[in-house]
Amino acid sequence: DAAVDPGHPADAAVDPGHPADAAVDPGLPADAAVDPGLPADAAVDPGHPADTAVGRRRRRRRAPTPAAPGLDGFVRAREGPGPTLAPDGPGRPGPRAWGAGVRAGWEAPRGQVREDRAPESVEWGAPLSSPRPPTDVWAGPEATSLEELFQRAATFMEDQDGWEPARPVQEGVPASHFCKTIDSNVSYLLTQCHLPLPFDQALWILNPEVFYDPLRAEFDPVVSECRVVRLFAPGDALVSRKMTSHPLLLTVGSLLGMPGSVKAQDSLFRSVRRRDFPRPGMWCFITACVDPVQMMICEGQGVERTRIVLAEEDGDRTSFREIVRLHRIPKWAVAKIPSFSDFVDEWVQTFRASRLYAVLESGTGFGEYLVISIRKCERGPPLLPANLQEDQWMHTEAGVSLPEYLQRFGELAGLPLEVYDRIDGQHLVPYQAAVSQLLWNQLGEAFLELFRRQRTAYRRINGGSSAPTLKVGVEGRFVASKEAVELGPVAYGGRVTGTFLDFREISRETSGSRSRCGSAH
Repeated sequence: DAAVDPGHPADAAVDPGHPADAAVDPGLPADAAVDPGLPADAAVDPGHPADTAVGRRRRRRRAPTPAAPGLDGFVRAREGPGPTLAPDGPGRPGPRAWGAGVRAGWEAPRGQVREDRAPESVEWGAPLSSPRPPTDVWAGPEATSLEELFQRAATFMEDQDGWEPARPVQEGVPASHFCKTIDSNVSYLLTQCHLPLPFDQALWILNPEVFYDPLRAEFDPVVSECRVVRLFAPGDALVSRKMTSHPLLLTVGSLLGMPGSVKAQDSLFRSVRRRDFPRPGMWCFITACVDPVQMMICEGQGVERTRIVLAEEDGDRTSFREIVRLHRIPKWAVAKIPSFSDFVDEWVQTFRASRLYAVLESGTGFGEYLVISIRKCERGPPLLPANLQEDQWMHTEAGVSLPEYLQRFGELAGLPLEVYDRIDGQHLVPYQAAVSQLLWNQLGEAFLELFRRQRTAYRRINGGSSAPTLKVGVEGRFVASKEAVELGPVAYGGRVTGTFLDFREISRETSGSRSRCGSAH
């Protein structure tokens, strides 16, 4: 304040009687926070023009930056009412065949990321993203959701016009790099190659659990660390990867305008694969960059870019096509991107000599899943353990799907069994569930023993000679969309035909007309 001089032109207008020029009053909220003892206020110097009373009053304090949301901020926990204690005796009122569908207001199962899109969206388990109207998948803005990326892959297979060789084609040498120019800012790079692996082994690499296993760092020259941060479902995971300063990466990074993008830091990706997409026999594998602050999908930059890989069988090899979006990358730089064919051949050789390959060859079930199906639920859903020591059981909530039931059964029985409702982007029917074969090999026998005790209690409580049965290792049955299993709050009776439930709607007037075993007439 000492520098305020009424004789100076800049300070002449200072009027202590004016509200804007009143003296600093510690009683006012704007001035009370000025504390020379704080680091932000310690530099206030009455002799400096910037720290005069006028300058202090005109300073604005910036609101604190909100903390970046962690993984827990975008994972929805499953909640719901618990089952009721089952009466010890037959005649449970209003029996309803189990597995008819999921309840209204379906909640995400355990381990699934919430979504802000409509239930019919195919990107179940995608990080939060703002819905926006459909646009041109090529000329539109950068993708911020899995749905947009899968749509880009589907559009590529429908229309492949506009792709030109990225470099001059040599006689007798097939082109491996193609470029699709949208405008002066946006272009796309298509890389084609053949992986010298049979298709069934190539699918190992397309599995996020395998491709981002920590053992990969032992043989992959471009990766120093990698791991699965969270597994949402078979073929869908949040993964982390740390790159090395490999010469190939440095070359590509310099051409893509980000020579310093190869750093020793973790990068997050959403790794998702989908079978029979965009057409039967083809697999789509998406590695989408995830913004670590916003936890949203983005296109990435430098060598860390969102990539779409389309793989299909080609004799004893596997055909790979990779699509990457580029932003403000000149054509001359795209033309100088080196070919990856030699690198791919060397990578496959080191992969076959690695410990990871030996684990996959051993048949332990690593990265593989079993499908479990349930039958014979004529008198309602199976029971849940209430007190195993006293052989007490309780009823299961009506409308619960098999994955939810098995997950809850394992939790109550002390068996940490992770159960999923989909495999490789395809949703199972509600009376089927997927479990890790590696985990089932350890817990399956104990789980089935407890379920056999449940069958005995089921017949005792509900009457009749029939009880629910689990079949392990059956062929998966998939639904086209989530709506196909949301059947609504109506009374259903059920009977078993082969390995699936055959549902028949029953009116409330005739729902009591049943045979002794509880099947509908």
